[in-house]
Amino acid sequence: MHLTVLARFVSSTGAEAAFFIGLWGKAAYEFDGTPTDLAIMSAIIGVAAMIGSVGGGALVDRFDARRVVIGAEVVFVPATLALILASDLPRLLALGTVVWLAGAVLETAITSLPPALVDDAGLDSANARLESANWLALVAGPALGGLMFPLVGFSGIFVFDAVTSLVALLLVLGINLPDRDAARAPADTLATGGPLDPVTDARPGPLADVLDGMRLAMTKPAIRLVLFLAALPSLAFGMFIALEPLFFRDVVGAPVETLGYVNAIFGVGLFAGSMWLERRDRQFTTFRNGVLVVMASGLGSVLYVATGDLRVVLIGAITWSIPLGIALPLSRTLAQRAAGPTHVGRVTGLIGTVSSGASLLPIVVAPVLAATLGIQRVLLAAGLLATVLAPLAWRAAAREDRVSAAAAPRSAPEGSTTEPTG
Repeated sequence: MHLTVLARFVSSTGAEAAFFIGLWGKAAYEFDGTPTDLAIMSAIIGVAAMIGSVGGGALVDRFDARRVVIGAEVVFVPATLALILASDLPRLLALGTVVWLAGAVLETAITSLPPALVDDAGLDSANARLESANWLALVAGPALGGLMFPLVGFSGIFVFDAVTSLVALLLVLGINLPDRDAARAPADTLATGGPLDPVTDARPGPLADVLDGMRLAMTKPAIRLVLFLAALPSLAFGMFIALEPLFFRDVVGAPVETLGYVNAIFGVGLFAGSMWLERRDRQFTTFRNGVLVVMASGLGSVLYVATGDLRVVLIGAITWSIPLGIALPLSRTLAQRAAGPTHVGRVTGLIGTVSSGASLLPIVVAPVLAATLGIQRVLLAAGLLATVLAPLAWRAAAREDRVSAAAAPRSAPEGSTTEPTG
């Protein structure tokens, strides 16, 4: 599993540097992008992420996660280098769309690897470690990009992204997966029951794969619950994407570089949350704990914007990011267990699609709401939304936990880590 974790950290470090310094920086500073331009860019990113996530999930289940990671990296490298050629904002957006599509496929594929690499008992720890690598890259990538930019400019940042992707590709080539024909969904996984049995209900074609994954998600309460819990933090995130810079400018009265410092602290909190989960045993990974951490993240975001005092903002960044760092890998583990090995990619991709879609919705209404109610009130409401709505899922979460507890004694973990240890 360590090669997968390292590959994600290396690849994500370059991607975060290219996104925050390269793409956003080039759009805003070199091409003098307006708020409307950046909103359009955010919308394109969100749509590309939705399409790439659901498509990547279908590819994972049709081929395997390792092959899809390799293919996505092969596409990603020339696509990110092509950004050097963008001479205006429309060309940057057009070329960037390919990057964001490939990146979403890559994200879905690499986060679908743990169920193929470890047994069920190790899935909690594997997903937490994989997410910790991503959060650490969220801190390291922009920091390295900021240090490199005065020396190499925008072009050098995109080259750095391509190099890190090539390194990640070499690492993934060292991963061995078990024979796909030998993989069988355990008898108690949700994907094997009823009319959605992957053998008796198999249909040809990639679109059929996507539709089958959606049908599975809509008919299995456990997966629907995970999608609901994944959407709530994303709704708040979408509002913050649109309004957070204005909050720091108009409410906190802080200079622009403060955003970078606070987001670095936020990334550290996300990393700490995932690492905390990695050290817990499987008993913590329950649907009810999923509800609780989503509620806690909502309360943390409320504290984040509750005052204009920067000290309170910093405390809020920690109390928001730590439970959020727990929530994502926890939800992914619950969904992957519910999906079974035959539908892991499609269900993992749906989580990405739902999260991206949920973050897009607030971008549309944020300017109007902020003009009517004020920036701080809108952000407070966004945080409260998760806090208020998450408890509505408590009874469903308790029911799914009882189902899982009843099935656990009959589901002995099978398999072992198949990744080389050297």
